[in-house]
Amino acid sequence: LRSTTSHGISLRPASLVRVKTMGRRGPKKHMSRLAAPNHWMLDKLSGRYAPKPSAGPHKSRECLPLVIILRNRLKYALTMKEVSLIVMQRLIKVDGKVRTDTNYPCGFMDTISIE
Repeated sequence: LRSTTSHGISLRPASLVRVKTMGRRGPKKHMSRLAAPNHWMLDKLSGRYAPKPSAGPHKSRECLPLVIILRNRLKYALTMKEVSLIVMQRLIKVDGKVRTDTNYPCGFMDTISIE
C-alpha cells in the first residue's frame, strides 16, 4: 500500500502523519514593509523591510518603534545608522528611563524625552 498519491497527498490516517514542529530558531527578526501596520504610515517603495519592534511592554501592532519616531516623524536622522548613533549616546529617555534599543516599542501614553 502506497503512503502517498502521485500528487503528494497522504493516504495515512491523521494519527500516523508526523507534523513538522521544528521551524526557524527563535522569534522572527524581520518584518516586510507591506506587513507593517498602516498607522506607521511607511511608503511602499522606500525599502524592502520595516523595523520590527522588540519584545516589550506594548503589542507589536499597537506601538511605534523608536526608530520610526526619530527618523520618520521627528526627522532627527536620515538613516537607521544615524538613529542608532543618537540612541547610543544615551540621549533618549522613554518614561524616564534611558533606552538604547533602536526598535524599542513606544506605545500610547509613553513620554519620550530628548536631552
